[in-house]
Amino acid sequence: MTTGQVLEMTGNALSVLILFAVGGLIAVTGSLCYAELSTIWPDDGGEYIYLKNIYGLLPSFLTGWISLFIGFSLAASLSAITAVNYINKLSPDGIFPGVWYSKLFAAGIVLVFGIVHLLGVQKGSFVQNALTILKLLIVFLFISIGFYFIHWDQSNKLIMSYDIPGQKSILEYGAALIIIMYAYSGWNGTTYIAGEIKNPEKNLPKALFFAAVLIAFIYLAINVVFIMSSTGLEIMTDGKYTIGDLAAKKLFGNTISPFFNISVVIILLSSVSVQIMIGPRVCYAMAKDRVIFHSLERINKKYQTPYVAIIIHTAIAIFYTFIGFDAILKMLIYMGFALSIFPFLTVLGMVYWRYKNPGLHRPFKVPLFPVVPIIYLVLSCCIMVTTLLTETIPSLFALGVVAVGIGIFFLWQRFLNKE
Repeated sequence: MTTGQVLEMTGNALSVLILFAVGGLIAVTGSLCYAELSTIWPDDGGEYIYLKNIYGLLPSFLTGWISLFIGFSLAASLSAITAVNYINKLSPDGIFPGVWYSKLFAAGIVLVFGIVHLLGVQKGSFVQNALTILKLLIVFLFISIGFYFIHWDQSNKLIMSYDIPGQKSILEYGAALIIIMYAYSGWNGTTYIAGEIKNPEKNLPKALFFAAVLIAFIYLAINVVFIMSSTGLEIMTDGKYTIGDLAAKKLFGNTISPFFNISVVIILLSSVSVQIMIGPRVCYAMAKDRVIFHSLERINKKYQTPYVAIIIHTAIAIFYTFIGFDAILKMLIYMGFALSIFPFLTVLGMVYWRYKNPGLHRPFKVPLFPVVPIIYLVLSCCIMVTTLLTETIPSLFALGVVAVGIGIFFLWQRFLNKE
């Protein structure tokens, strides 16, 4: 979906590629910074752990607060709903008649993966690894075949501009990056399950860095396929939310395109799975510190999974599938600003921790320090400032949600002190 949204915001195909490249640079530099922190504190919870150790409980609670109700559960529901949208494209009249059948099927997808990840880390990881391998094969197949069928004599499509009424200023490009960074939002995902990874000091930095580089390459390549297969106007009208379906029909015809629709569904199922797998680990880490209900720390004795946290995340994601696609998109715009605050604080904390504790054992150190973290911090700051200027009300709303989290934190602390 992101390609169509960004193209609509900027009105220029080249800007889509440039902004995705910038997003990739943010993800790569951010992953290197997280890699250093993850080898210092190789525990489940990701930035929750890092913020707690660097700043204290309040910032770490706030990142968990946003993650619990927005970050992972909302992303899982959006992927499930988008998967249903692609399934409906397999039939001219849609596979699921009416709105409620689509919502029920999307909720069923979330429920299935919730059950899978309840049944053990190994079973859940096996499913996730299988889906990831299949996903990568599909993506590389789509890109390679797409490159073969593309009419390269029409490469001017890659730099084409479209006359869009009310086109925004250059600030709109910064605001578009907040949407692109949602597409890149898994770049730090490995750190949330760091405590369950073998030899984390060696494997975590590799996983974080090479995954970010690979995803940046994939996004750039697949955007070339998307843009070259159709005109920008077609993307913004017919394929804004199902651009893969539009590209497949344009490149391969209506007969073959359904196979690629099924492939996109598999990709989206992998996304649902990973959100349900990672999100509860943040709640689990919070519960261990008693900054959230202690029951979320409970581990199933048979399957060794944080079953209460998984059930709650699954339930919240199922709820979101019923509020509707458009409502979820609005929530993502509103909360994208809040979701960008905590990685910024994490990387800033990494720089601070490097100077405060220079002698601390660091199995991995960020290369080209401090250039790498500065690149991340400057670009992230630009995104937040431009988003605040162009989407002022949504950004203030997001800050309001964070402020509510601060109030809840202190109320919870008072409650604990009375026990």
